[in-house]
Amino acid sequence: MNSIQDKDYVCLDDFQKSANERLQSSSFNYFADGCNEQFTLKENREAFKRYRLRPKLLRDVSNIDLSTTILGERISWPVCLSPTAIQRLADYDEGEVATARAAASVGSVMTLSCLSTRTIEEVAAVTPRGVRWMQVQFFKSRQQLENLIKRAEKAGYTALVVTVDQPVRGHKYKSTTDYNASLLTFTGHAKPVNVDLSDGEVDFDNSATWHDIKWLKSFTKLPLVLKGITTGDQAKNAVECGADAILVSNHGGRQLDYLPATIDALPEVVAAVKGSGVEVYMDGGVRHGTDVFKALARGARAVFIGRPIIWGLSCKGYEGAKQVLDILKDEVEKTMALIGCRNVNEIEPSMVVHQDYYRQQAL
Repeated sequence: MNSIQDKDYVCLDDFQKSANERLQSSSFNYFADGCNEQFTLKENREAFKRYRLRPKLLRDVSNIDLSTTILGERISWPVCLSPTAIQRLADYDEGEVATARAAASVGSVMTLSCLSTRTIEEVAAVTPRGVRWMQVQFFKSRQQLENLIKRAEKAGYTALVVTVDQPVRGHKYKSTTDYNASLLTFTGHAKPVNVDLSDGEVDFDNSATWHDIKWLKSFTKLPLVLKGITTGDQAKNAVECGADAILVSNHGGRQLDYLPATIDALPEVVAAVKGSGVEVYMDGGVRHGTDVFKALARGARAVFIGRPIIWGLSCKGYEGAKQVLDILKDEVEKTMALIGCRNVNEIEPSMVVHQDYYRQQAL
């Protein structure tokens, strides 16, 4: 088991509490808030609590192996990092460079946001042997998108994560009083460095369709991971357009409120792509090792986290980000042992049931 040294932080929520004290309120709110009533933001976490675990007992769990593969690449455990923008708001000195180093240190995948505050090349330079993916969106300038992809390919990024659920910016009630929540105006160290912001704004293309996914597939040889899928129909469209993987995501509750929690939406997507060879991942609300296990049992090949890394960066930079991952990895390992799984291939869907299962049994 991993050795967790800093006793001030015993779980991922401790980092969020500390970050709330350390960051300016505008910066904290930018990362923490969801859209409108923030129902989906809260539901992502609450939904995990409605699932119960059913362990297998008296099994030899003296050796736990968390390793798996995603898109053919071996990783040390099935937890990866979601793309999160402007990380130097959380860690002025290093930002995404610290995150990439932390991910590489525990054998995870770093997904770099197209709105990062460190360059594609800087992040690649500090993790020469790490697994790095690049997140992109459709810009009105296709030339800008093409340049971004070419740079990522040259720098050794091995997949493109295409955000498909943000044709326009989600409405946040605080955005009228908090400029950082607008997601449009960037200044100083909080300015993305890989895209052209000559007008001070991010010029996304709200006319993009599934045909643009096919165009993207023809433009690059990198595998495509479509991020933002929450229904079976969307998943089938993704398969038809050549997606290599799907990241079940509701954008952390930041874009459209009253979307389902991703842990609830996950099985529908998994069922829709069955037999296609398309891998399915999930992000949203993951804070505990049991959350990771529940997602894996419900069909995810891997889970992704976003905000917890930001809270770690806010507290202690690289060391904070790494400690977040160390704590979560330790929890996943203990959960696997207590449930009776020596590796991810031994995880069975029957090991996780909705709480209604027990209510029905009582009738």
